[in-house]
Amino acid sequence: MRLKSLYVKDFRSIDGEVNISLDAPIVLIHGPNGAGKTSLLSAIELALTGTVPSLSRAEPDYLAYLPHKDRPFGEVRLEVTGSDGATLRSDLRVTTTAVTGNALLGEGDASFFSERSYLAQATLGRLLEIYQHSDKKSDSPLTKFVKELLGLDRMEALIGGLHSSGNIARLKVPVSAYGEIRDQIPEDEAELQRLRGEMAQDEVALRTGTEALRLQLAAIDPLLVDLEPAEAEKRLGLVSEDADLTALVRLRRELEVSQASWQSATSQNAAPDNRNDIEAANQADRGALDKWIFEHGQTLEALLGRAAGFFSDISLSSESGYVERAKVLTARIANDRERVERVLTAHEAALLKRSDLDRQLAEARTRLERLDLDLAAVSTANEAFGRRLSDLMTHVEGDICPVCDRDYSEVSDTPLSAHVAAKVAEMIEQAGRLQSLLSSRGSTQAEVSRLDRELQAAASGMVLDAELSALKTRGADLTEVERQLGDARAELEEGDRHAEAANRSARALAVTQNSDQSAIVLRNSVEDLARRLDLTFEPSTSTEQLLASLDTTIQQQEAALTARQTARRSAIEMARLLVISVGKQSALAASADNLEAELALRKKRKAQADVIIEVAKDMTRKTREARGRVVRRVFNDELNSVWRDLFVRLAPEEPFIPAFAIPESANADVEAVLETHHRRGGKGGNPRAMLSAGNLNTAALTLFLALHLSVKPRLPWLVIDDPVQSMDEVHIAQFAALLRTLSKQMQRQVIVAVHERSLFDYLALELSPAFEGDRLNIVELGRNAIGQTTSRWDARLFVADRAIAA
Repeated sequence: MRLKSLYVKDFRSIDGEVNISLDAPIVLIHGPNGAGKTSLLSAIELALTGTVPSLSRAEPDYLAYLPHKDRPFGEVRLEVTGSDGATLRSDLRVTTTAVTGNALLGEGDASFFSERSYLAQATLGRLLEIYQHSDKKSDSPLTKFVKELLGLDRMEALIGGLHSSGNIARLKVPVSAYGEIRDQIPEDEAELQRLRGEMAQDEVALRTGTEALRLQLAAIDPLLVDLEPAEAEKRLGLVSEDADLTALVRLRRELEVSQASWQSATSQNAAPDNRNDIEAANQADRGALDKWIFEHGQTLEALLGRAAGFFSDISLSSESGYVERAKVLTARIANDRERVERVLTAHEAALLKRSDLDRQLAEARTRLERLDLDLAAVSTANEAFGRRLSDLMTHVEGDICPVCDRDYSEVSDTPLSAHVAAKVAEMIEQAGRLQSLLSSRGSTQAEVSRLDRELQAAASGMVLDAELSALKTRGADLTEVERQLGDARAELEEGDRHAEAANRSARALAVTQNSDQSAIVLRNSVEDLARRLDLTFEPSTSTEQLLASLDTTIQQQEAALTARQTARRSAIEMARLLVISVGKQSALAASADNLEAELALRKKRKAQADVIIEVAKDMTRKTREARGRVVRRVFNDELNSVWRDLFVRLAPEEPFIPAFAIPESANADVEAVLETHHRRGGKGGNPRAMLSAGNLNTAALTLFLALHLSVKPRLPWLVIDDPVQSMDEVHIAQFAALLRTLSKQMQRQVIVAVHERSLFDYLALELSPAFEGDRLNIVELGRNAIGQTTSRWDARLFVADRAIAA
C-alpha cells in the first residue's frame, strides 16, 4: 500500500488549497514555522482514521479548530493505492461540529497508525511521558503495547477471566449463581428445620382437633362419629334448620299480630251504656256540622271555587280543611296581585316617559329646522376663496386689478386694496359662522336620533289597551277575593272544628260496632295456630291463656332448633379446619421433601464448583509463571535489543542506554517501566533523569521506531513531524542513514517534515535516489503576500553520474 496524493483546503493553518503528490518511498516536506507542515500531516491522519488523536490529547474540543479561521468548512482528500493495485480514496469535509465523509482505515488499523506509524511534533517531546502516564502502570499505553507485542493477550485474558476465582467476594459478580447457591444453602437448612418443627406442631393440633370433632358429632348424630373430616363436613352440609326456623318466625309474627289484635279488641270493647253515649255524641256532632253547612258552607265553597278559578294549574281536594284551602289560595292570589300591580306601574312609568320624550323630540326637530335655515343663509361663504383674495393683496398696486388689469377707480372712489380687504374680512367671518352652525346641526341631529331610539324603547314597555283592561279587571277581582277570604277566616275555622268532631265520633262508633265480630274471628285464628304447632288445648281455655301457651311453645322450639344449628355449624367449621390442617400438613411435607432435594442438589453443585475454582486457581498460577518466563525472555532478547541498536546508532557517544525494566517476579502484573543501562554495566535512573535533551529526544524517537518495528507491520507507513529537535550534526547524519534503511530495507513509505532550510537541503541531498526506479518527493510550503498558503512539489529521480562513468 502507498500513499498517492493529498488535497487540502481551508484546513487548520492552511488558507486556500494545497495539492501535492505523495507517490514516492520518501516524501520530504519543508516550510517555515506556521506554514502548514503539521496541518498537512494532521490531514493525512484525519483521512486515514477519521479523527486527529494527536490533537485530541491536547484539546478535547479540537473539532472547533479544524476549519481555517472564518471559513465555514474545510476539505481533505487522500488517495491510496491498495495491495491489489486498486485506488482507494477518502473524501472528508470538516466543520466546527463534525467530520463527514469516509475514512480509509478500520478501527484496528486506525489505532495502529495513530500509535505506531505517526509521530507528531508535540508528541515527540512527551513520548516517554505519554507511554508511561497512567493511574496504574499496568494500564499505560506502553504496557498495553508490550502485552500485544509479547502475545500476552490470551494469557492476560485467561488471568483476568480467572481473577474472580481467587476470592469469593470477586466471584459473586461474574458468577452470581455461585454466590447465591453458597448463601442459599444455610438458608435452606434453616428453612428445612423450621418446616420440620411446624409439621410436628401441626400434628399435635390435628390429633386434638380430631378428638374434639368426634365428641361434637356424637352429640349431633352418633352415625357420623367414624367418618373422615371431609365426609363429615359434606354430610353435615346436606342438613339445614333454616326452613324450620323460617316457619317458626312466620308463626311468631302471626302470634304477635294476634296478641296485638286481642289487646286492641279488649281495650275497645265498650259496655252497652258507653255504646249509647257514643251514638248520641255522633248524632249531635253530625247535626251541628249539617247546620253550619246550611248556614255558611255553600257560600264559603262558592268563594273558594271562585278563588281557585283564577288559577288553571291549582287543584285542591275537598277533603282538605277549609282553612288549609283558603291559606293556599290566599298565598297564590297575593303573588298574582303583586305581579299585576308591577305591570300596571311599569305601564304608567312608560306613558310618562313617552310624553316627556315626545316633547324633547319636538324641541330638537324645531332647532334642527332653524339651523338648516341659518346654514342656507351663509352657504355662499367660502373661507378658502377669502384666503386666496388675501394672498392677492401683495400683488395690488394702486387701483389696477392684478386679475383683469382694469382700473377700479372708474367704478368706485374706494381704493382697490381697501375694497379687497373688506371683502376678505366679510368672507372669513361668514366661514367661521358656517363651521359653528354645522357643528351645532351635527350635535342636534345626533340628539334627534337618540330621542327616537329612547321613544321606541319606551313604547316597547307599554301594555296594549286590551291587555291593560284585562289586567286592571283581574287586579280588582283578586283584591276583592283576597279581602273576602280574610273576612271569612272565623267561619272557615268553625267549619273545620265541626267536621273534625263529626269524623272523630263516627270513627269511635265504627270501632265499637266492629269489636264484637273481630273477637270471634281472632279466636278462630288462634285455635288454628295452636293446631299447626301440635299444641293440645281444651275448648274452655281462654284466649289469653291459649296465646300464652303458644308463645311458650314457639320459644322452646326456636331454642332447640337454634342449639342444633349452632352445634352443626360448629362441627362443620371444625371439620373444615381439620381438612385445611390435613392439606397444610401434606403441603408442608411436600415442601420439606422438595427443599431437601433442592438442598442436596445445591450442595452437589457447590462441591462441583469448588473443584472448578481450585482448578482455575491452579491454572491462574501456572499461567502467571508462563507469562513471567515469556516477559523475561522477550524483554532481554528482543525488544530491548532493537531499542538499544537504534539508540546506539543515533547516539554512539551516550554512555547511558534506555531500556525496559525486567519484571522482578514472574507472578507479578506486567508493567512496562523504563530505565537506563550504562555501557560498562550497572543501571541508571529513568531516561528523563539521565539523558540530555537531545539524547532524550533520540531515546523517544528510537523507542517509537523500536515499537513500530517490533511487531508485524500492519501498515507500511512512517509519518514523522520535525524529528531532529535538539540534535547535533552527528545525530542528524545517523538519522538520515536510518531513514534510508527504513525506506529501502524495511519497505516503509516515509514522510518527514522539517522547518530548518539547511537541514531540509541536507536531507534532500542525503535521501536523493541512489538507483534506478527510486524517487524522492520534496514539498515546500509558504505564504503569499496576502497570507494564503502556497505549495510546490517536485519529484527527484535517479540520474546516473556520467562523469565517473567517463
